Amino acid sequence: MSVDFGKMTKRFLLGEWNTKASTSSRLASIKEALGSLNPRTIRERQRIELALENLTHIRREHRKLQEQVKVLEEKLQILEEGKEEIV
Repeated sequence: MSVDFGKMTKRFLLGEWNTKASTSSRLASIKEALGSLNPRTIRERQRIELALENLTHIRREHRKLQEQVKVLEEKLQILEEGKEEIV
């Protein structure tokens, strides 16, 4: 059994390699990648720090949006149950 590295690379570059990954896991992966970089200059270090700070804000906003979606789904379920009772 041989591995087709060309096909695997193409899928990775086109973003098809892991379409089931959650947004949280993708953000964690980006944070890990940024944390593993070794900046050679002060400017590079500042850019990485800024990217990590922005990523923290994105993760916080993502968490808030997930909570809002959960609340809205619960409200929708209550409304649908009420509609079923009326009909």
